[in-house]
Amino acid sequence: MFKFSRNDDNQQRAFELLYQRHKGPLFRFIKKSINHEHDAKEIFQELWFKIINSKEQFNHQQKFTTWAYTIARRLLIDQFRKSGRTITMNGLDASSDSQANEQPLKQPENQFETKQMAKALDHAISLLPLNQRQTFVMKHESGFSIKEIAQITAQPIEQTKSQYRYAVNKIKLAMERFK
Repeated sequence: MFKFSRNDDNQQRAFELLYQRHKGPLFRFIKKSINHEHDAKEIFQELWFKIINSKEQFNHQQKFTTWAYTIARRLLIDQFRKSGRTITMNGLDASSDSQANEQPLKQPENQFETKQMAKALDHAISLLPLNQRQTFVMKHESGFSIKEIAQITAQPIEQTKSQYRYAVNKIKLAMERFK
């Protein structure tokens, strides 16, 4: 990001490297947060537009990923506000968290079962409330620590830990049929 923010001859190459390195994880984060392909693509484009136009404001003491995910999350929040959509749990609620069994999932025995398990996991993630879903995706898809996620979401670490714990418990509960 430092090389991209300098207006010199290497700026285009620096942007290309930055984009190639971060496009996959950022798009997956947006897509899993919003669960709508078309809206995800629009937000993804808007994200990179904002990154390009805000390059001079980037604090080089900060990690690029933290900055980019913060922008992405704000764009997602704006999208939810504009659309008036609400996040529902489709029958999963916080009271069922304590019922999640701690037994590990069995290993799928064939390719079909593997695909079914992956589809069920994606569905379980999509049912999580937005904050839990984003916390879970940032942790598992993007490899952020709880501390980094708390920084991105501007929340206390304990709240972020709770969101992650609730997300994991709800996903375990949803995936019980694969035990």
